[in-house]
Amino acid sequence: MWKAINKVGQLVTPYFGFEVGDGKNVRFWKDKWCGTSPLSEAFPSLFALATSKEVWVNEVWTAGGDRRGSWTPTFNKPFNDWEMEEVGRLLCYLEGKKLREEEEDRVRWENSKDGVFSVKSL
Repeated sequence: MWKAINKVGQLVTPYFGFEVGDGKNVRFWKDKWCGTSPLSEAFPSLFALATSKEVWVNEVWTAGGDRRGSWTPTFNKPFNDWEMEEVGRLLCYLEGKKLREEEEDRVRWENSKDGVFSVKSL
């Protein structure tokens, strides 16, 4: 029975994503919350250098004044010149994204316009 449940889970998982609120329940690198794939897949070379592969979104966000803030992922070593372009691409990817600390994170069904799961959307 568990094999069948696991198989169904693998079939529908690609259609789930997250809308980030406070970022406490969404993994920065491994969950799909920014774009069409997890950041670990969009930026595999940076993911390989990440200090923590399991870090939560709220742990990578540094709040600032006037509801501003910045993204501060940490890495195992300083970047080489040829890696800086990829870092710039990641920061551009994250530009405009920020936490909404007064809201909880939500699961989003990507096969529907309103983000809500329905059997019809399968």
